[in-house]
Amino acid sequence: MEPGSLLHRAQAAGFIVAGEPLAVDLADTLITVGEPAVDLLADEKANRLWWSLQQDRLPGGPLPPLEPTVELRQAIRHILDARLAGVAPDDAAIGRVNDAAACAPSTRSLVQTSAGWAAISTRHAPVDRPYRLSLAAAAESLIDVLTGPAQDRLRRCQNPACSMLFVASDARRKFCTQNICANRTRVARHYQRHRPD
Repeated sequence: MEPGSLLHRAQAAGFIVAGEPLAVDLADTLITVGEPAVDLLADEKANRLWWSLQQDRLPGGPLPPLEPTVELRQAIRHILDARLAGVAPDDAAIGRVNDAAACAPSTRSLVQTSAGWAAISTRHAPVDRPYRLSLAAAAESLIDVLTGPAQDRLRRCQNPACSMLFVASDARRKFCTQNICANRTRVARHYQRHRPD
């Protein structure tokens, strides 16, 4: 893990997973493996920190406050969990994601570049809630995960003590992070093989 990487910076800040699609990273701010679930966005400070870590992937503008972030995260997590369980998600969760995506509409413009014609999309934030640009980016990220080429690569970490989600870059990937879950699993296997009887 490179010291300047998003994953390294996120883990140093207390977030386990980062660098997945934005929607998956947002869903992974809720650890659901135990009761009660652990909320990594427990307060406004943690919320601002998480969004700040994602800044390079956001369209700009102010960062979303905690309440709409948690509401969108709940919908995204529900939809991703439903996808992995092979069941239909609630219509309310789908509606919340669609509302978030629609709150910052975009326009496409035609531009001529040295390489030829290109289309540029510009998002338009509501004047009264400019932070919705970032929420729309997270909602669109979920739409891309579920409809794009990665749709069949969404996975749950195979560490039984973990609930994190990830998009596998290859079929062999089984853990959300190499430096945490994969290492813990290897250490546990090694201990089981070499423990005194």
